[in-house]
Amino acid sequence: MQAQQHQQLVYLIHFDQPYYHARHYLGTTNDLEHRLRQHMSGCKYGGARLMEVIIQAGISWRVACTWVGGRELEKQLKARNN
Repeated sequence: MQAQQHQQLVYLIHFDQPYYHARHYLGTTNDLEHRLRQHMSGCKYGGARLMEVIIQAGISWRVACTWVGGRELEKQLKARNN
Protein backbone atom coordinates (compact mmCIF):
# COMPACT_ATOMS: atom_id res chain seq x y z
CA MET A 1 0.00 0.00 0.00
CA GLN A 2 1.39 3.42 -0.96
CA ALA A 3 1.45 6.41 1.37
CA GLN A 4 -1.24 8.94 0.55
CA GLN A 5 0.09 11.95 -1.34
CA HIS A 6 -0.91 15.26 0.19
CA GLN A 7 -1.39 18.42 -1.80
CA GLN A 8 1.21 21.18 -1.33
CA LEU A 9 -0.31 24.08 0.65
CA VAL A 10 0.80 27.53 1.72
CA TYR A 11 -0.75 28.56 5.03
CA LEU A 12 -1.00 31.82 6.95
CA ILE A 13 -1.08 31.83 10.74
CA HIS A 14 -2.34 34.98 12.45
CA PHE A 15 -1.13 35.74 15.99
CA ASP A 16 -3.80 37.05 18.37
CA GLN A 17 -1.28 39.61 19.55
CA PRO A 18 1.97 40.73 17.90
CA TYR A 19 5.32 39.33 18.95
CA TYR A 20 7.53 42.37 18.54
CA HIS A 21 7.10 43.15 14.82
CA ALA A 22 5.64 39.74 13.89
CA ARG A 23 1.90 39.37 13.45
CA HIS A 24 1.82 36.40 11.07
CA TYR A 25 3.65 33.28 10.06
CA LEU A 26 3.59 32.00 6.48
CA GLY A 27 4.64 28.44 5.70
CA THR A 28 4.40 25.59 3.21
CA THR A 29 3.54 21.97 3.90
CA ASN A 30 2.35 18.71 2.36
CA ASP A 31 0.46 17.76 5.55
CA LEU A 32 -1.24 20.70 7.26
CA GLU A 33 -2.55 18.77 10.28
CA HIS A 34 0.89 17.36 11.05
CA ARG A 35 2.55 20.75 10.58
CA LEU A 36 0.05 22.46 12.88
CA ARG A 37 0.66 19.81 15.56
CA GLN A 38 4.37 20.60 15.30
CA HIS A 39 3.64 24.31 15.73
CA MET A 40 1.25 23.69 18.66
CA SER A 41 3.88 21.70 20.50
CA GLY A 42 6.41 24.51 20.13
CA CYS A 43 8.68 21.81 18.77
CA LYS A 44 12.05 23.20 17.74
CA TYR A 45 12.86 20.19 15.54
CA GLY A 46 10.52 20.23 12.59
CA GLY A 47 8.81 23.38 13.82
CA ALA A 48 9.64 26.99 13.11
CA ARG A 49 11.64 29.14 15.54
CA LEU A 50 9.08 31.96 15.40
CA MET A 51 6.25 29.56 16.28
CA GLU A 52 8.37 28.14 19.10
CA VAL A 53 8.75 31.57 20.71
CA ILE A 54 5.07 32.40 20.11
CA ILE A 55 4.11 29.28 22.07
CA GLN A 56 6.63 30.10 24.83
CA ALA A 57 5.21 33.63 25.07
CA GLY A 58 1.71 32.21 25.51
CA ILE A 59 0.36 33.93 22.40
CA SER A 60 -2.59 32.19 20.80
CA TRP A 61 -2.90 31.90 17.05
CA ARG A 62 -5.11 30.56 14.29
CA VAL A 63 -4.86 29.56 10.66
CA ALA A 64 -6.23 32.55 8.78
CA CYS A 65 -5.93 31.33 5.19
CA THR A 66 -4.58 28.54 2.98
CA TRP A 67 -3.68 28.44 -0.70
CA VAL A 68 -2.91 25.51 -2.98
CA GLY A 69 0.72 25.95 -3.98
CA GLY A 70 4.30 25.38 -2.95
CA ARG A 71 7.46 27.29 -2.09
CA GLU A 72 7.23 29.54 -5.13
CA LEU A 73 3.80 30.81 -4.05
CA GLU A 74 5.09 31.20 -0.48
CA LYS A 75 7.95 33.38 -1.77
CA GLN A 76 5.52 35.49 -3.83
CA LEU A 77 3.27 36.04 -0.82
CA LYS A 78 6.22 36.88 1.44
CA ALA A 79 7.41 39.42 -1.13
CA ARG A 80 4.13 41.29 -0.66
CA ASN A 81 5.26 41.85 2.95
CA ASN A 82 1.76 42.05 4.42
